[in-house]
Amino acid sequence: MSVSTWSSNLAPGPEWRSFEQFRREGCTAIEGIAAGSVGTLRVKSSTFRILRDQDFQKLVGLATEINRLKSGLTIVMSVAKIVAKYPNDPDSVQALCHSVSLLNESSLLPQRDGHDSFRITPEEAKEFGSEDLDLSTLEIPRPKL
Repeated sequence: MSVSTWSSNLAPGPEWRSFEQFRREGCTAIEGIAAGSVGTLRVKSSTFRILRDQDFQKLVGLATEINRLKSGLTIVMSVAKIVAKYPNDPDSVQALCHSVSLLNESSLLPQRDGHDSFRITPEEAKEFGSEDLDLSTLEIPRPKL
């Protein structure tokens, strides 16, 4: 996703006034949060926003890019002060040109795919599912009340 074409198109999504209401709706509550929308869960003293992973990754990418630009601008400002102090020094002018060009190198927002969902293959289930773990429940000491 290009930095220049990114726009925040997040829209308000479903809202739940309590965790109990959210819990009762089950999976349909989460599935009701469409791409580009933000679900809101309100509990006693807090409000939680729920995003799809794709939208979250875009926001993380934007925050990373903002941090990169902030650091880059700090460097450019430092080098510009040196050029202002020594305007005839070709090395400082070259350093200024180089630092400015570094800011423009990345025009894409950094994104990552997120976390893979946990899945057990049938082969793994067959291999590890045959643990012959047999606990004799009669031999386990029970607490006395």
